[in-house]
Amino acid sequence: MSDPRATLTVEVRPSDDPERVAEAVNALFPDLQPPELPELGFPGMENSHIWRVEGVELGTFLEQVEKQRIMDTALDAMALEMGSNITHFSLSRQAALAGKVAFVLPGERALGGTMQVELEGHDLAAWIEQVTWHPGRREVPRSISDDVAMRPDGEVTEWFDPEPEN
Repeated sequence: MSDPRATLTVEVRPSDDPERVAEAVNALFPDLQPPELPELGFPGMENSHIWRVEGVELGTFLEQVEKQRIMDTALDAMALEMGSNITHFSLSRQAALAGKVAFVLPGERALGGTMQVELEGHDLAAWIEQVTWHPGRREVPRSISDDVAMRPDGEVTEWFDPEPEN
């Protein structure tokens, strides 16, 4: 199974410090070279700028997901907006500055801005399940959109939760 094509998009607003945005991006995606932005003058850039990088290496990001022990959260968050062979998700730039992965739910605004990651590839669902697999799934199997998937509002669902009454 081959890795999907990954694209990273980051909006740098006039209120952002481009160097700090680059630090946040490089904390999770260290191989990326941010593009040159216009020199900042007072009060800053007049317009937002978009950084869009294709062919992003996901290794450090996935290592952090494993290190933080958020494999099930990653499974759910990465698949929340899944199409047939494409998905996208957002990551907090502020958390990235601290070396952490924090997924931002669709429709939520994150203090400090976000990075959008788009994944596209054949058998994408199987790839996500494979890269987020951990030994705990031997006892509590998980798959995309299963009965214990994270709720759309981000609330956790546990395998031992009682069934809701109708």
